[in-house]
Amino acid sequence: NRPPLQVHRRLLYDDNRGVGEPLLELGADKQGLVVRGHHLVLLDTVESAADRHRLLAQELFMAPYAVLAPGGGPSYRRGQPSLRQFSGLRRELPPNVHLLTLTPWEAGTLLLRLEHQFERGESANGSQPVTIDLLNLFSAFAITSLREMSLGADLPLDAVSRLVWTPATG
Repeated sequence: NRPPLQVHRRLLYDDNRGVGEPLLELGADKQGLVVRGHHLVLLDTVESAADRHRLLAQELFMAPYAVLAPGGGPSYRRGQPSLRQFSGLRRELPPNVHLLTLTPWEAGTLLLRLEHQFERGESANGSQPVTIDLLNLFSAFAITSLREMSLGADLPLDAVSRLVWTPATG
């Protein structure tokens, strides 16, 4: 249970900050607009703050949806219990790795994006490099070949040319 925190901004006169009019939205019930959300405050040391806030933010943002459907759908077989849970992964990813994208891409290919959730040096444990065996990671399909791409997936990684900056000294 988290105590609610309500944030509301209403101005009766224009504050000359770009809107050009008062912020007085009454809504359909003429009582004013109410926006609800969650605000979490984590109190921690600088050294260990990232360990908690990065993973908690991901957990809150990617919270699963409960999906309910009547029986008799495509997964129902007479006399057998229907499928209640499914994972396309054979094993869990390390806690500092997030499956960002897994989507059909070109004919017969998938776009897979994995992201490391911690910056270098941000966390004593979470910032460590990770190695993942992709060939045996998925249960729903087999990987037959890989091609490492740029983040935008528009160029093979070996074709990407990065800008080389030469900063002025002094």
